[in-house]
Amino acid sequence: MKNVKIVIGANFGDEGKGLLTDYFCSAFPAREKVLNVRFNGGAQAGHTVVKSDGRRHVFSHFGSGSFNENNLTYLSRYFILNPMLFVKEYKVLESKGVVPRVYIHKDCLVTFPCDVMINQMVEAHRDKNRHGSCGVGIYETIMRTSNHQKTTIGYIKENFDQLANMIANTIEVYVPKRLHELNTELTDSEWELIRNENITENYIDDLLFMFQHTEIVENNIINEYDNIVFEGAQGLLLDADNKEYYPHLTPSHTGIKNAIQILSSVDACDLSICYVTRSYFTRHGAGLFKTECDSTDIKPEGLRDKTNQTNAYQGNFRYGYFDVTTFKRSVEKDLAFLNRIVTVELAVTHLDETGGHLLVGNREKLEVADLLKIMNLNTAYTSNGEKAEDIQCSDLCMG
Repeated sequence: MKNVKIVIGANFGDEGKGLLTDYFCSAFPAREKVLNVRFNGGAQAGHTVVKSDGRRHVFSHFGSGSFNENNLTYLSRYFILNPMLFVKEYKVLESKGVVPRVYIHKDCLVTFPCDVMINQMVEAHRDKNRHGSCGVGIYETIMRTSNHQKTTIGYIKENFDQLANMIANTIEVYVPKRLHELNTELTDSEWELIRNENITENYIDDLLFMFQHTEIVENNIINEYDNIVFEGAQGLLLDADNKEYYPHLTPSHTGIKNAIQILSSVDACDLSICYVTRSYFTRHGAGLFKTECDSTDIKPEGLRDKTNQTNAYQGNFRYGYFDVTTFKRSVEKDLAFLNRIVTVELAVTHLDETGGHLLVGNREKLEVADLLKIMNLNTAYTSNGEKAEDIQCSDLCMG
């Protein structure tokens, strides 16, 4: 029987999904292959993994289990490809001793350079009214492929000799219409950048590199592996359907919905879902944040996140108290997508920063065991550091 784990971020992202994915992938015997499935979002993800030998990497386009030699990445049809960032990250991983092995579903959407530039330029023109985008063109890719031309990786490979014309047509026909919809007028220098032919040539080279270093497949690849770890991106509160936080959302399903759909061809498996949270909440980007506070309220000397730095599109990394009510409601809502028997687990990270407790208010603390009782669950993984070796399974774990 297949062993399947689904890792879901339960908040606004940055919960520790990379850490838990690496932990679960490394738990399988080295002789057994592990399929690490990315099932939503795209290269805007930033999942940090730190190994005991000192290697550190923020995974965006590859599975966070990639430091393990038995790991293979599967970019499912729900993943949005960015060839420019794929090549950059691939080469960084090579420098760290990793040669990624990657399957790509033929129906993955592919980002064009103009998608990224529209995203970044429009955000810049919004000034103080920015949506908090990561600036890598995820939403613009979806809009373009829905309203102009659906460029999947399979279609592009079959029509590779027409790619330059596809991009040129998009720039001259679609981009002006899209900018009109966004009520944004670009400067001459911005238009010059969008029409830059060198960017298009480099992009085509990057796509060719991607073709040469991956294998394009159908979803039946899922049936070829017995050990599968699904790695979610972003968090439940950023789900495209979570209208309470509109418009500051991500254009994908961040919970189990996509993963369950991918597993529809698998009749039987030992399935468990792990919902990950920090011992406090965080948010990188604009939008509603009910429990926001200063980082010094979480830890007297303040906190500094190594991965999430202040940037032009998302702004400052924000901190807040753990919100029990929101957490419980989000997890329960996500579990409504289940159509098979599963084990539900929790993982709480960054406990070393809050004295081993979840921080639910100024000087108000909650034990992990008490959160399990509130959620009516038995299993919790707790982390007091940034490596897989720092994770422990709670005494309440069963089996």
